[in-house]
Amino acid sequence: KEGIDLYTGSLGQAIAVEACADGLLDRHIPYICQVYRERRDIMLSALEASMPAGVRWTKPEGGMFLWITMPTWADGTKVLIRAVERRVAFVPGSAFFANGGGDNTMRLNFSYSSPDLLREGVQRLATVLGELSAEHR
Repeated sequence: KEGIDLYTGSLGQAIAVEACADGLLDRHIPYICQVYRERRDIMLSALEASMPAGVRWTKPEGGMFLWITMPTWADGTKVLIRAVERRVAFVPGSAFFANGGGDNTMRLNFSYSSPDLLREGVQRLATVLGELSAEHR
């Protein structure tokens, strides 16, 4: 971290210390876990209802991301370009493979968006994948 930004500011560090000493973090973690679990489940339901055949995904027990594996013909970067046209974005999975690969994968975040936006985003992404699948045939 020091090599990137020459330390975190003192004020931010002092605020973090006080928040932890006050128990704020301990009180907040159960709430965040509940919210993330609900949003994860909403995204999983939306994926189940919307995704075309051949798309698979993880069911994480924690965290804030789902890992999607598309059919081998799909390229995450190309899917992203089309998805952004529909106002939905994700991180192509290839970014997480240090030695190459993962072109047909993507990482979806469920922690930030509201339930309605999660459903809408998954539907838009499913539409893109369905169109690309039809074009691939």
